[in-house]
Amino acid sequence: MVEMPQVSKGLEQVYETASRLFADLGYDAVDLKLIADAAGLPTSELTEIGGDKPTLYLGVFTWLHRQEQEALAGALEAFTPDTRGVQRIGDAFLDFCLTHRAFVGMWMHRWAGDAADLDVETPFAKPVLSTMYKVMSPGVLPDVDLELAIWNIIWCVHGFVQFGFIGQDGRGHGSDEPPAIARFREYLHDLIARFTKPAP
Repeated sequence: MVEMPQVSKGLEQVYETASRLFADLGYDAVDLKLIADAAGLPTSELTEIGGDKPTLYLGVFTWLHRQEQEALAGALEAFTPDTRGVQRIGDAFLDFCLTHRAFVGMWMHRWAGDAADLDVETPFAKPVLSTMYKVMSPGVLPDVDLELAIWNIIWCVHGFVQFGFIGQDGRGHGSDEPPAIARFREYLHDLIARFTKPAP
């Protein structure tokens, strides 16, 4: 995966604030003054630290992408070409999304057409998808459409983290509830087991 530079503490604080607003409202609905006010900074100082709005947005994606790489690194390096190996990747991705909800929110807005004039797929989605495809290929069953299988994991995880699910009891069960997380993780493991090779 691509190496990403570390950021200063001040810039990281700006990224944290901006990421929450971009995730909640979307890039198109947020202006620099809103971010500056939320960060407790004058707009001029925010711009000096994080750049103009497109630069800040791409900077936030770069920052989150680096954290995603770090979160997946262990599972990718320890990969075994079987069900458990792919489940570890699924677990790492789920854990990352649960602790980086702004990442999920920003991608959800992006999929709905947010920030259409900026390219985030090429620098941030493509490298991760390519790495996952390459690593996971030996662990899947013959004739599996691995590209869509990977997206199935992504769609399921993002949907659960963002919205949770409504149970047979008629209640919403959010991704902040440990029992719901455990239930979803078990389902994710079962989903992965259906298209991967069992351990020898």
